Amino acid sequence: MSEKAPTVVVLYSWRSGDPVRVAEFHRESDGPVSLTVIDPLDGRLAQEYYDHGIDLVAAGRLVGPGEGADFMRALLQPFRMSYYHFVDESRPG
Repeated sequence: MSEKAPTVVVLYSWRSGDPVRVAEFHRESDGPVSLTVIDPLDGRLAQEYYDHGIDLVAAGRLVGPGEGADFMRALLQPFRMSYYHFVDESRPG
């Protein structure tokens, strides 16, 4: 993957009808990813991905938070989810 990777990806839940920030993934330069769970109930999806990896469909493999940039890109791939959405909230530049 060659495109610039995000440094902040936020998971929002729409379970209550309005978007609610439930977890944040952060990546420093070329380092691994860290996770902050804001809502333990709705943030379970983020914790699951952080603990077990994300299926990177384009590459046909699981990527974990230790893979930094690839993991952050994997969070932003299209998912078929009704109540959750990942958003790139990286600062420009």
